[in-house]
Amino acid sequence: MRPLRIFLIFCILSTSFSQDFIGSLEVKEQESHLYELNGHVRGAFFAGKSVSSDELVQKSGYGELGLKMRVRKGQWGDGYADVRFRHGYEFDESLAEFRLREAYVNSYLNHFSLRLGQQVVVWGRADAYNPTNNITPQDMTARSAVEDDRRLGNFLFRGTYHFQPFSLECIWVPQYRPSVLPTMVFPFPDFVTLGQEDDPNSELQNSTLAAKLDLGLSSVDGSLSYFRGYMPLPGVYLHPDSITIEGNGIKATVINKPYQMHVIGGDFSTTLGSMGIRGEIAWRQPFEDYENPLNMHVPYPDVQYVFGVDRTFGDLSIIAQYIGRYVINYRELKTSGLPTDQLYLTNRMINGQLDQTSHALFLRPAWALLHETLNLEVLAYYSLTTEEGLWRPVATYDIADALTLKLGGDFYLGPDNTLFGQIDRALSALFIELGASF
Repeated sequence: MRPLRIFLIFCILSTSFSQDFIGSLEVKEQESHLYELNGHVRGAFFAGKSVSSDELVQKSGYGELGLKMRVRKGQWGDGYADVRFRHGYEFDESLAEFRLREAYVNSYLNHFSLRLGQQVVVWGRADAYNPTNNITPQDMTARSAVEDDRRLGNFLFRGTYHFQPFSLECIWVPQYRPSVLPTMVFPFPDFVTLGQEDDPNSELQNSTLAAKLDLGLSSVDGSLSYFRGYMPLPGVYLHPDSITIEGNGIKATVINKPYQMHVIGGDFSTTLGSMGIRGEIAWRQPFEDYENPLNMHVPYPDVQYVFGVDRTFGDLSIIAQYIGRYVINYRELKTSGLPTDQLYLTNRMINGQLDQTSHALFLRPAWALLHETLNLEVLAYYSLTTEEGLWRPVATYDIADALTLKLGGDFYLGPDNTLFGQIDRALSALFIELGASF
């Protein structure tokens, strides 16, 4: 009897222990689903032509740690954060940067969702160039093998109401954040110095409002959108009060100055057999008097449009697009012989309004090789009107799981009186990047 009693006691104790152990595992598993933590570590090096000669020089080198966290609160909401730490050098200066790219919280209530915090918002269904995408600013000087790194987060309210097959998205941006222009490489006159941006204050009338109505069907997707507020891309402006006479010369300060616009746009995407078809259009109308010579930073009203197709042939995928622009009430830029001529030309270059009608082509082929461990991709843009272009080849090789090597470059080209022609020597570069993700 004693061995049987010992055996029964052992079975009871082991059963109780196993239940407690399994229960603790279930709790830990549930807790693991409440949050996610991942990110990347990468090192990158850029080299290109010197601004003053054809010699090959170092452009940038840095190490970066990126952390992404998502916290879930059941069916009621979740939070997300994207933090970047970067150290190295850039433009011949040391670089030590901490950037909170995104940090927001979502709340869900039936058909309504609210997102509040630092966010990156991307509108439009075309590839690379989106005329309806006016919420998120970009850094045109950013050096990275990842295109998305050009986008900058901004604090905003974002609410969406879902009523199938539609959804209505509304955005309020309380405080303006500008895109970063390569102002330091523009050929301003010698008497001009660069000043601080003239950003709008926090008055309610200076905030930005935007709304988009989305349609999602099995055969076609599309949207209509409206934007009212300051455009992320500012212009360059010479304030009359900054002009002074010192001795026999003139001194003046040029600043980045934003402007307000109404933008009405739409986009769609569908398929025709095995081919994808996308399109996007936007009409832009400035608030201010764009014909006033003092408003040199305000562009003309215009209509921008994109039409493209995409197709996959086995391991090869191709995206091809036509990009056009028509400038309303266009006037030829006439030289007056004054130093301000360069400022007017610079604003025309930034806004793509050197001509009344412009046409450009965009091509992005991508090829997956070696059982998808080697990916070759080229982004190519060429303006048939201004003869400026961008060529961005990138080769990505998976050395091991979550360990990648990237080789590529950004190459700008164009005449001297075009935007890409101006930034060619400063921003064109070859790069190598080694990264590990987790």
